[in-house]
Amino acid sequence: MRKIAVPAGAEGLVIAERYQPLATSPGFKSAAAFCAEYQPLSYAIEPIVRSASLYTITARTGAGKTAFQIVAALAIATGRQDILGVEVSRGRVAYLAFENPDDARMRFKIAAYLLNIDLAELADDLVILDARLKPEEVLAKLDAMAMQRPFSLILVDTLAAWFDGDNINDNVQGGEFMRRIRPLTRISGLPSVLVAAHPVKNASEENLVPYGGGAILNEVDGNLCLAKQADTGLVTLHWQGKLRGLEFKPIYFRFEITGSPEVIDAKGRQVQLPTLRPSAEEFAEERHDAEINIKVALLKAMLEEPTGTQTTWGAAIGRTKSNVNRKLQAMAKEKLVEVTLGKWSITPKGKTAVPGA
Repeated sequence: MRKIAVPAGAEGLVIAERYQPLATSPGFKSAAAFCAEYQPLSYAIEPIVRSASLYTITARTGAGKTAFQIVAALAIATGRQDILGVEVSRGRVAYLAFENPDDARMRFKIAAYLLNIDLAELADDLVILDARLKPEEVLAKLDAMAMQRPFSLILVDTLAAWFDGDNINDNVQGGEFMRRIRPLTRISGLPSVLVAAHPVKNASEENLVPYGGGAILNEVDGNLCLAKQADTGLVTLHWQGKLRGLEFKPIYFRFEITGSPEVIDAKGRQVQLPTLRPSAEEFAEERHDAEINIKVALLKAMLEEPTGTQTTWGAAIGRTKSNVNRKLQAMAKEKLVEVTLGKWSITPKGKTAVPGA
């Protein structure tokens, strides 16, 4: 609605209110037209990985980047909720094994054996690329395949192995490379794209962001993280740094070390590798509480026998020397114990943690 001048006989012009749509510049839309284009949210992995979105998944070595991607690929390809312990939407998956194809091959076979999945029955529900190609070449191949049958999830292992510039710390190169990956989210099926990334050097659990220029994080829709808890051995999936969309509660996993009759070494021995399995939050809390009780028992043993050794303290609490050493190292970070001239002792803070001390 706007005011316009209209003829009013001999008296001249009068101002009247008439509805007259305003012309808009190309590219602009009315709010109604813009909002009418809303599409209901869809997820590959509920409520974490949205369709048509680009994510990094960052974790330190040994915290489960590849292990998570392996089970995520199998969960989506089969549609099984039990594999990740959360709801998934069944669909076609592409796995880009750029960093270590031999390792990925063993992990897929072992995980499939553990989860009772026949890889042959999956057919092209799960396809794997083990040749390092440029993003534009990968896009062309997947786009052609998607025209025949759409994709739901594309997994990249890893960002560092795929990067084709000469300096991943350069913001221009890092940002441009991620923009070259983004079109994968727009092929038929509007797949989620999940890129495994290493964190910055010596990263703490509070700084699990992708190694490289800051523009890498700017170009993604979210940075998912995996952190292995030293005390319980559990792995948490959460997010740090950036997340477009709904926040989610941390999800817990545990490592299950298993083998497969089809994965053996030259002497016929089964190769044992970790597979991520879901862990209930209640179990995670119980395990955390049990670990605290063990630490308190160790501190008490140290108080009762201050000149003791890791072996004697271990015998007092029913743990091996190596297990005691791991716990001492963890408690040292909490300043509950300290080591001087090779001898462990309890600190004043540690004494306050022991009931009745």
